[in-house]
Amino acid sequence: MDKKIIIAALLVFCAALIGLTSRRIDSSTIMFIPLGLIGASLVFFSRGILIFVTILCLNSAAIPFLGIGKFALQLRWALFVIFCFHVFGDIFLGRTVRRIKLFDAIALIFITYAFMSMSYSPYPKLTLERSATILSLYISVFWVIWKYAHDQGPEKVIQIILNVMWIVFLSGVLLIFVSPIRPFMGGRFFGIMGNPNGLGVLSALVLPISLWQFLETRKNSALFLFLAILASLLLSGARGPINATVFGLGYFIYIRLKKHAPAVFFSWVSFILILIWLIETAAKQFFKTYIRAESLSVLGGRLEAWTVAINLFLDKPIFGYGFGVEDKLFALKKAVFHVHSGLYVHNSFLGMLVQLGLLGFIIFFTPLLVLLFKELSYRRQDQAVPPLRYALRASLIVGLICCMSESWIYSVGNGVMFPFWIMAMLLAFYYYRDKEEGII
Repeated sequence: MDKKIIIAALLVFCAALIGLTSRRIDSSTIMFIPLGLIGASLVFFSRGILIFVTILCLNSAAIPFLGIGKFALQLRWALFVIFCFHVFGDIFLGRTVRRIKLFDAIALIFITYAFMSMSYSPYPKLTLERSATILSLYISVFWVIWKYAHDQGPEKVIQIILNVMWIVFLSGVLLIFVSPIRPFMGGRFFGIMGNPNGLGVLSALVLPISLWQFLETRKNSALFLFLAILASLLLSGARGPINATVFGLGYFIYIRLKKHAPAVFFSWVSFILILIWLIETAAKQFFKTYIRAESLSVLGGRLEAWTVAINLFLDKPIFGYGFGVEDKLFALKKAVFHVHSGLYVHNSFLGMLVQLGLLGFIIFFTPLLVLLFKELSYRRQDQAVPPLRYALRASLIVGLICCMSESWIYSVGNGVMFPFWIMAMLLAFYYYRDKEEGII
C-alpha cells in the first residue's frame, strides 16, 4: 500500500484516539471530522492551498465583525498542526530538500530560550502557548514553504501572497460602497481589519511585491491591486508605515531604474519639493489634520509606552519577563498613561527587550540585520539578479522600519507577520541557492 495512504490513515486514527481519550469528541465536535480529513489530504497533496488558507486565516483574525476573527484564531492552530505534519511526512518519505543551516541553529536556540522563559514568566501558560506558535511558525516557513519555493519557485510563493491580498484589499475597498461609515475609524480607513495601523503595516509590506508583479506582467489587474494597496495605506493615515514605504519602495524603484539614476534622483527631489510647497501653502490645514499634528509630539502616546518599557527593561535587562507577555506587563505593573491606550509597547525592538531581555533581542534580530546587510552589499551582474529579490529586500526594509512603531514581528496571530517571514525566508533561499551554485 502507498506510504501516503498509510500515513493519512495513521493521522486520522491518532486524532480520533486522542479525542476519545480526552473525551472531547461529542456531538458538537463530530462535524470537524471532515475538516480533519481535508487537512490530512492537504498534508500530502496541496501545499499551495495550505499556504493560501493560512495567510488568509491569519489576516482574517483581525476582522472585528461577524465572529470571523474569533473563528480564524481557532482555525490557525489546526493549520499550523497540518504544517507540522507536512514536515513529519517529508522526513518519513525522504522528501526534504535541504540540510540544517546556521540560521536553523539560531532559530532553535531562540525557540528553546522562549520556552525556558516559562520558568520566570508571570504568565507561564501564555508563554508556553506563544512559544509553541513561534515553533510552528519556524517549521511552517523555513521547512514546508521553503520546500514549496524549491519545487515551484519563489515567484509562485509570492503569487499566493498576492492572491490573498486581492481578497483582503478588494473587500476593504468594496466595504466603502456597502457601508461608507463602517470601514473608517476616527476618520482613518481600516478596511476589513480591526486597526488602521495594522492595515498600514500590511499595505507597506506588500507594496514592493505588488509593484514587482505589475512591472513583470504589465497587467491592468496587477496595477489595480497596487493602487488599491497604496490607497489603503494613504487612507489609513498610519504614519510609521507611510515613512517605511518611502524608504522601502524608494529603494526598489531606485534599484530597478539604477541605469537612469540622475533622472530618478531629479524626479524624486522635485516631488519632495513640490510636496513641501503644498504642505506649507494650499494643503497646510489638510496635512495637519492628516498627520494628526496634535498627537505628533508624543507619537500618539507611544513615547509614554516606550518610557515605561525602558524602565521595565532596566529592571530585568538580561532575561526579561518572559516571551509573549508584552501585552500583560502594563496592567501587571499598574502603569498609568495620559495618552497611550493600547496594551502593547508599539515597538518591536523594545517589546523583545522587555520580553526576553538583551540576550533574546540579540538572538532574534541579529539574523535579520545580517541578512539585510548581506543583501544590500550583494554584488552581481544586475541583469542576473531576479527582480523579485529587489522587491523582497524592499519589504525587509519596510518590515524592520515598521518595528520601530508597532509590536508585530513576533506575534504569530498577526496577519502581517506570516507574509513578512515568508519573504525573509525567500531572501535566505536566494542567498543559499547562490552559495550552493558557487556564485558567491
